[in-house]
Amino acid sequence: RGLKLGIEPCNRYETHLINRGIDATRVIERVGAENIFIHLDTYHMHIEEESFAAGFEAAAPFLGYVHVSEANRGVPGRGMINWAACMKAIADIGYEGPITLESMNHVDVDIAGGLAVWRPVAEDPRDVIEVGLPFLREEARKAGLQLG
Repeated sequence: RGLKLGIEPCNRYETHLINRGIDATRVIERVGAENIFIHLDTYHMHIEEESFAAGFEAAAPFLGYVHVSEANRGVPGRGMINWAACMKAIADIGYEGPITLESMNHVDVDIAGGLAVWRPVAEDPRDVIEVGLPFLREEARKAGLQLG
């Protein structure tokens, strides 16, 4: 009672079960439980979705959590993610839930293999917060969102 389950669609290189927002939506609709939500991650979306708009729209009815992560899991704004399109897609569905920055710069050696993180993803790990976070806040602001 009170327990919630988040489903995070992951890219095809990590799983074949649930790769896109629409896949997670279909599972939740089929199960019919009210305590299940979707947890989208821009890293996986960049690989699997046709667009950020398509992914966020498909997941919108059940979206409860968002990870924002650069395409290489490093410093936001220094990779290939189209952050303007991403933030606009989040704003367009009216999402107001948690948005969390995720980077894999310091990964425990015991899980590095499972995450396929073989090298540091930022020259200076402080840049993830000192450069990436202000960048994300500005992109969110331009889209009409406010990050905490």
